[in-house]
Amino acid sequence: MINKQSGELTKRPDPNTESQLWNSFKNGESKALEIIFKVHFPYLYDYGIRITRQEELVKDSIQDMFAYLWEKRQNLSNVHSVRTYLIVSLRRTLFKAIEMQNKVTFALQEIGREQAYEMSSFDELLVVEEKSANEKKALKSAVQKIPDRMREALYLKTYQELSYKEIAVIMNVRPQVARNYVSEAYKRLRDLLVSKF
Repeated sequence: MINKQSGELTKRPDPNTESQLWNSFKNGESKALEIIFKVHFPYLYDYGIRITRQEELVKDSIQDMFAYLWEKRQNLSNVHSVRTYLIVSLRRTLFKAIEMQNKVTFALQEIGREQAYEMSSFDELLVVEEKSANEKKALKSAVQKIPDRMREALYLKTYQELSYKEIAVIMNVRPQVARNYVSEAYKRLRDLLVSKF
């Protein structure tokens, strides 16, 4: 969990407590849902914002995911790690939302080709500004240069403190592949930073 005053991630909840909460949630206890949401929201948000920098899309996707899980709670299976299950669910939900957003953007672009003078203000809303590479710190810049899959694995290992087995489940790869991603990410980061200093 993130300490709101310091902004730091705290240790993962006790697995037995999580398991009990999950079972209570599956049995329809809304208080259990509330606790699971509060405990895992900071991690889910942090993970989602690394997939897409669109804060509102991430927040909406987390809400949609929890609403879906609540609706389907009686059909959910028991889970070994609640956080891993939620991250996998969020990843799926976010990619669907991004795909839908891309379809909407494409539709707007098609309309724009036909009626460019009417759509110029909408096109302006679709432009996403990125910070200049010169404004980024050396580490952040180096992290952005490693491949997406390696960056995702490194994030899950470093910030989410997940095991290679959990990372493998989330990324749909073997645990050894997850380990290789993290190892190679560290190596590339080291090489990139050495070349700068």
